[in-house]
Amino acid sequence: MFFRKDPEPIIEFKCHPELKGVIPEPYPARKLMPNWYKKLEMYHKVVDDDGARYEAPTIKRCPPVLDALVAGWILPLVCSVEFSIRDNGSSLSWVLNGMQSNKPPNFAVAYHSPQQLKGHPMLPRLPVKFINHWHIKTPPGWSCLFVPPLNREEKNIELISGIVDTDVFHEYINFPGFIIPNDIEYLKLEQGYPLVQVIPFKRGFEKEAKISTLSVEDIAWMEKGRETREVRNVSLYRDERWTKK
Repeated sequence: MFFRKDPEPIIEFKCHPELKGVIPEPYPARKLMPNWYKKLEMYHKVVDDDGARYEAPTIKRCPPVLDALVAGWILPLVCSVEFSIRDNGSSLSWVLNGMQSNKPPNFAVAYHSPQQLKGHPMLPRLPVKFINHWHIKTPPGWSCLFVPPLNREEKNIELISGIVDTDVFHEYINFPGFIIPNDIEYLKLEQGYPLVQVIPFKRGFEKEAKISTLSVEDIAWMEKGRETREVRNVSLYRDERWTKK
């Protein structure tokens, strides 16, 4: 008997035929490693209270940070946009640049009603909606989490995070958010600017969680891990428990 392995789930990005090769394509988030992370050394020098010198790992050897950086895909801004910012961000206008300069302004950005975001801490900045021209489809039972690109140094805009059941929603998904700087009057975002990180996940967790106390076995297992990190391997999680993504 032959056992066939189920295929790996695939996310699909589709654009209108007229836009193929015109707007930048989504790409794996691992291709957008931030400069601060690339420049960071694996270890830094430490001097303890007794004057002993040794090297300790930096966050570059921290798998949770790496996993967040490489999770999912990046949707880029469809074209260059020049924003004029007035009254500390409560008034905005923009024009498109580059190949799409002949498109209407709402090809890339549209106004968003502040009334729909009443009480949001970014108000009275004027909310906008970044337009996405990629239809996103995931396998049955899979949704997508949309967040600002994680742990990146670019912080010109702040999108409002959301989750969409992309296995059943057959429409473009746009992204409301805010221009962050309020002490400038001009901001240009180039075509390809990393707009949003798309992280697919499989639905199915129970809405109820199990809340309890640690058992004797749990505590013993944690203490064993701490002892191993202190005595044998400070990078225990990275070297022995982590599944490389």
